[in-house]
Amino acid sequence: MSRRWTCGRCAVIVSYGPEADVPTRPDGWVRDNGAWRCLRCRREDAMDEASSASTAEGRADRRRALLAFEIRRDPAAPDRVIAKRARCPTAAVRGVRTALSKEQDG
Repeated sequence: MSRRWTCGRCAVIVSYGPEADVPTRPDGWVRDNGAWRCLRCRREDAMDEASSASTAEGRADRRRALLAFEIRRDPAAPDRVIAKRARCPTAAVRGVRTALSKEQDG
């Protein structure tokens, strides 16, 4: 079993010592088109897809995209945990969670 993973975007490396319990993959990492992607890069990808503008509206779009990513990644996580991961108010999480729920229902 591999004890080392390298992110295909940022080249960060995660490795485990010989005595460590080695997971099937590092937490939050996924395989994307044959390459590993770390959680940070996955978050950045989600925000970049939403907007690259540095305006207030662009930053708000990026924040909503990050919240949606985190909610989809861990739907059972409480709003306060998602808010902490995204460094935003809990109320913002509730709004995005509600919008995602309506998208699924509609």
